[in-house]
Amino acid sequence: MTIILIILKIKAVMEFNLYIIIACFLLLCLLVFQEIKRPNKHWLSGRLVATLLAVTALALMIIPITVNYESKQSNATLTLLTPGFATDSLAHIPHQKHFLDEALAPNLKRKANYLPDLAYYLAAHPEIKKLNVYGYGLTEGQLKQIKNIPIDFHPAEKPSGVIACHWNDKLKEGETLVVQGQYRHNTSTAISLKLIGFGKTLDSIQINANSTVKFSLQHQIKQKDRAVFQLVALQGKDTLSQEPIPVQTLPKISLKIIVLGSSPGFEYNFLKRWLYENQYAVALRNRISKEKYSLDFLNRNSIDLDRLSTPLLQKEDLLLLDQQEFENMSVPEKQAVKQAVAQGLGLIILTQEPNSTEPWIKSLNLTASKKQEKSNQLLLTSQQLKLAALPEQVPFSIGNSVDQQPLLLDGSSAISIQKIYGKGKIVATTLPNSYQWSLTGHPQDYAKYWSTLLEAAARSTAPNYQLQITNTVATAMSKINFSLASSGSTIPSIINEQQNLSSKQNMLFNNYWQFVYWPLQSGWHQLNIDGQNQHFYIFGEENWQGLRAHQRIAQNKTYSLSHPPSKNLSETTFILKKTISKWWFFIAFLLATGFLWFENRLHRQN
Repeated sequence: MTIILIILKIKAVMEFNLYIIIACFLLLCLLVFQEIKRPNKHWLSGRLVATLLAVTALALMIIPITVNYESKQSNATLTLLTPGFATDSLAHIPHQKHFLDEALAPNLKRKANYLPDLAYYLAAHPEIKKLNVYGYGLTEGQLKQIKNIPIDFHPAEKPSGVIACHWNDKLKEGETLVVQGQYRHNTSTAISLKLIGFGKTLDSIQINANSTVKFSLQHQIKQKDRAVFQLVALQGKDTLSQEPIPVQTLPKISLKIIVLGSSPGFEYNFLKRWLYENQYAVALRNRISKEKYSLDFLNRNSIDLDRLSTPLLQKEDLLLLDQQEFENMSVPEKQAVKQAVAQGLGLIILTQEPNSTEPWIKSLNLTASKKQEKSNQLLLTSQQLKLAALPEQVPFSIGNSVDQQPLLLDGSSAISIQKIYGKGKIVATTLPNSYQWSLTGHPQDYAKYWSTLLEAAARSTAPNYQLQITNTVATAMSKINFSLASSGSTIPSIINEQQNLSSKQNMLFNNYWQFVYWPLQSGWHQLNIDGQNQHFYIFGEENWQGLRAHQRIAQNKTYSLSHPPSKNLSETTFILKKTISKWWFFIAFLLATGFLWFENRLHRQN
């Protein structure tokens, strides 16, 4: 049936062309007769040639004319055009061209063939052993489909805009949102990059012309629930890009903290006030003399702190004390602390002296810091945040060890670290005067410092599940891959918009699951996992184009380096057809009719 339809279509085209030729021939005969019959024979031959040219050009404007030409292409080679390819370079690509993205069709204007399914095409053409790829390259899914076929990659120009970006999308109240990344600016005019939220600019930086710079923008979160900030690039009043920064604010967990001080001081006074203002449940014991203590209970009921015991510490989330108080403890109390930490209690130690017989202190390898006027290169490693300089130098630094993670650096030296002990975490710091941040007008740095230490040391409250999107940028109308870590091996119930989603259990770890989801629109979405709601954000196709193009180029370069094409492929000559543009015939028609009009006008004047 299909063959019959094709034959009928060819026959109809041939009949239409025949009618056009007959009509134009009759028109030519009529015009030639009129020219010969005209009394004035001046320029007769020129008029006859112009008449023939005009009628012929008219016919060729209606009937498409194709010419054959040879094209040499390596055997078993497929040439693919992807987004980002240079339209001007099409004429310099000698091979027959194909494209996979329908959005490219208007720009190509039938100069390449559309392939709706690359995997199907390759399966139907097993002789293809090489791909020539132009533009940003194939997507991650398409690279998996080509099954190790070598690629000769011709990357597009490096994209302009945000090419790398990271932020913590889940924060607690009062924590600082930090948006870090890299911006490539390819024009000759400087621009400004702004973090915008709630109708105002929260932070901004200036980016010079023709430069690639790293940026870091931050804002202290005060709102609750979910919000979408904007990362906006402005050149004067023109908006170059506007990328969404979705953030979820989680409720702050009120920790139960015991603080033990060897003596009263500014450090404990400022810390006590800050913990109280931030709704922590604090039990503070400061030693006044050998057997006398001052006690404070803030945001909680009083407890017995005369003697530390395992049952007492098991009810708490964190124990904070200084080195001297820890060394003055009795052996049973030290044993109770170590046992409680091994079972999950968090411990923060304020170190004071490098010479100690206590094994936990000795393992820190404290060394005296180099003499300097002040500490001016303080950096929180978890957020890569620089803190304000302190008036006094940090006296000791902590030695490097494979079992500890730096939390605060002074230059290249660690002054606050975290290490694991059983199920619990130990945080040690050599910073004795953090209160000076508050005195010198930097209360935010004081809050960031202590929030980092408390979070690093606090007893872990593991959620029932941990959900993660594995896509770099999850966009609407595309496949989104999820990984789910649960507390047990029971099949989780995953519901989205009243529909159950199927999950696949990991072959090695029975508490890990994978599932997919195809969102139809951008914005916030919700999953219900075993009765608990989990929100996630889906970006639009127009979002993060520079970042996705940059990553796509990097992925294709990596693939092409690991799958280099062979240099010994033979060549085959193809006979290709090309349609001659109708504009040439239109120009010829205008010239011929213009000559006839001009000659007739000149004849009448004479």
